[in-house]
Amino acid sequence: MEDSEELKIGELKLIEKEKVEGELKVNCFSEVLNDGSIHFQIIRFPKQIYVWIGYNSAKLGHLYAAAHTRPNNMVSATTLLGGTFDNTGSGIARRLGITRSISDSSPAHYVVKVQSFSLLTKNSIERYESGEFQAGGYKWKLVLHPNGNKNKNVKDHVSLYLALNEATSLQPGWEIYVNFRLFLHDQNKDNYLVVQGNERRFHKLKAEWGFDQFIPLKDFNDGSKGYLVDDTCAFGAEVFVCRERSKDKGESLVMMKDAITYKHIWEVTNFSKLVSECCVSKPFNAGNYNWNMKLYPKGKGDGLGSYLSLYVALAEPTTLPQSSRIYAQVQLRIIDQKQAKHHFGKANYWFSASNHENGSSRFILLSNFNSQYLGYLVRDNCTVEAEVTILGIVRALS
Repeated sequence: MEDSEELKIGELKLIEKEKVEGELKVNCFSEVLNDGSIHFQIIRFPKQIYVWIGYNSAKLGHLYAAAHTRPNNMVSATTLLGGTFDNTGSGIARRLGITRSISDSSPAHYVVKVQSFSLLTKNSIERYESGEFQAGGYKWKLVLHPNGNKNKNVKDHVSLYLALNEATSLQPGWEIYVNFRLFLHDQNKDNYLVVQGNERRFHKLKAEWGFDQFIPLKDFNDGSKGYLVDDTCAFGAEVFVCRERSKDKGESLVMMKDAITYKHIWEVTNFSKLVSECCVSKPFNAGNYNWNMKLYPKGKGDGLGSYLSLYVALAEPTTLPQSSRIYAQVQLRIIDQKQAKHHFGKANYWFSASNHENGSSRFILLSNFNSQYLGYLVRDNCTVEAEVTILGIVRALS
């Protein structure tokens, strides 16, 4: 490690002059990388080199490392703070989010060939978005800033990013974890410069990741390096979806300790004149939810033609979130107006937006209901009651 250039952490810019005090040499470097700044301070002693590295980022905090030279001049590293790990130049680069390599293989998923590259700037194209391509079950785009991303004050570099197309169509809370590699074709050697970052999390509010300083313009424009030849270049991408998840995945079940029973009475008149397949009561409230009673005069399902069918249903099921459910005890009753020998049924049900109606398709035989000797239908009127007790509620985790 004869000089600081051997660190090879991206392209470092010397912002402070080397200070020499006797045998002590100090170099200071800073580099803007993605959403933070890397600060290097290298102090070189006759037989040791100490490197302090600070990454001022909300995600990674501050990292510190020290490198020592061995008798055979090989470089090893150890941490001063934070445990032990690989702090060689490439190891530090991996931790801070960027590795650069050379590959003979072309990009697996997409290539953007740009002819007359210089005309992008002349025609004031500061941001170019490629057509969409598919990888890992999603649609993506490459985003190129030929003179650096001006929104991030990037200068003297080409900026290149991977963008999730139509990110606004993702479900709320949905996240996609992606490893991706961006390519630049070396036309002289017919291989590719490959720049890779750490696994990135794409979601509705953060749909673009990449490299502010993908390559210095000085190197890019140098024809001997093969990246821009006859004003033509080619960029590419490989995208690998590692996993997907929803931040809201999960639920909370709350059981009611002191459950309250809500009762609703429905007077049905002129029963013989009912022509509707289903008669619906006025809404009533139970446990902060609105409900209806539903009566099928000629039956429903397997009770059709022989039974009267009776149900309780959520009055506004579409307002209930898909992840929510209500566990309720329901008691349905037809009043015996003569002998008070009421006919009833009782059961527990789960209610949801997709299962908002529960009850009995064979609640009572129509022959018994219509019998003049029994008191269920008197003067063509009947009385139906419902008792609803909310026993538990399931909601999505917040």
